Amino acid sequence: MTNSVKGKTSRRGFVKGAVGLVAAVPAAALLSGRRAYAEEMPKLTEDDAQAVALNYKHNAAEAPNAGEGQQCSTCQLFAGGDAEWGPCSLFHGKDVSSKGWCATWVQKAG
Repeated sequence: MTNSVKGKTSRRGFVKGAVGLVAAVPAAALLSGRRAYAEEMPKLTEDDAQAVALNYKHNAAEAPNAGEGQQCSTCQLFAGGDAEWGPCSLFHGKDVSSKGWCATWVQKAG
């Protein structure tokens, strides 16, 4: 039994190719689309219901309960690195200001 007939792909060859393609699509999406998605996220507004509940302010200096050096960029929950705006694990789908503050601030480890 042969795997292919002149010019035709065998069933086994087709399945191998399809599996490879299916595996490549999510990997390509992660590599190329992850950064672009983060840049397109809307910014959290101070009047957002969750922001109000957690006393979020774009500027930590305007937050009466913020301690010295407490701002989103120094919080364990902020995943924006050195960016001016970035994701926070509390506000899914919205970026927060790196200079902001909310009541759940936790000192970054290290």
